[in-house]
Amino acid sequence: MKRFALFFALFAGLLLLIDHGGAYVLDRVYARTFVGQKGGILNTYFARPAPPALVLMGNSRASLDVNPDSLPVEAFSLAHPGTSQIFQSGLLSLLAERRQLPRTILLHIDLDEYIHPSFPADIRNLRHYYGQAPLVTQYSKELSRWEPLKHGLALYRHNGRLFGLAKNQYLQRQGAAPSQGFEPYAPTAQDSINTLYSTHYLAKERYQLNRAHLRYLHDFVALCRQHRVRLICFTTPYYQVPPHAPQSAALVDSLLRREHVPYLNYAATAAPAALTAMRFWRDATHLNSRGIPHYSQLLARELKPLLAVQAPEPAGGQPSAYLALAQR
Repeated sequence: MKRFALFFALFAGLLLLIDHGGAYVLDRVYARTFVGQKGGILNTYFARPAPPALVLMGNSRASLDVNPDSLPVEAFSLAHPGTSQIFQSGLLSLLAERRQLPRTILLHIDLDEYIHPSFPADIRNLRHYYGQAPLVTQYSKELSRWEPLKHGLALYRHNGRLFGLAKNQYLQRQGAAPSQGFEPYAPTAQDSINTLYSTHYLAKERYQLNRAHLRYLHDFVALCRQHRVRLICFTTPYYQVPPHAPQSAALVDSLLRREHVPYLNYAATAAPAALTAMRFWRDATHLNSRGIPHYSQLLARELKPLLAVQAPEPAGGQPSAYLALAQR
């Protein structure tokens, strides 16, 4: 019995050593990686001597369609392709904890998100920061009762990411530039076909409004107000407005109006005149590098008067019970 207890203790100690030792090594590699969409872009941002005047957040429609250098103030894009509002709210919580908040956040609202089922597992894209940001931790705990146990293993935050980390380290050593969050698509021969097909798909898609995402948007708004960060929301145009866009926009707009958040919705009507030609589009929802300058300049013009308005005070608006829970 004593031999078994000794063997078990040694085995458990070895596993603990591998877990914490491996995580320590990988954490150091991760912190020194400045290439790649997941991790590299955040490390690039956190390495800055000071936050920029404006940070762009959202999914691929923000990272691909808007050139930060075209905006009227110094801007940096923290937009992550393939992410949803829960990710943006968790990321904002991390910026607040790191004291790396800008004066203004330009948040992209994807109207397609509000007709699709909720995807709370998206917060796992920020699992490296579990325990470091209140909303990341709270949203993660809601996934299942096993989440705290999983995060008790230090190596879990690197689960499924070793290949990506190794690839990004290799690219960095080969001289790849640090991630800047803006990755435009060059025009290809397939763009017209992609645009026609995806436009047809959106027009025929059956949909039902999903209000669940408003919870995370409300937390985002409340956290901006709490830290006196000016929030401006926007939605990039579609090649052709799909049937669900007006209803999704009305749902989002009802919350933003109540919270006095300006919303530049370029999806409310047909694409701006400068972007009606198909050669500017990669597909129904993304511009290519021909169309990006036209849209970025339009957005910059409409941002100027909004940026001249004084940032909101922390008081006012509707408090977020969810935020209060996360900050206990």
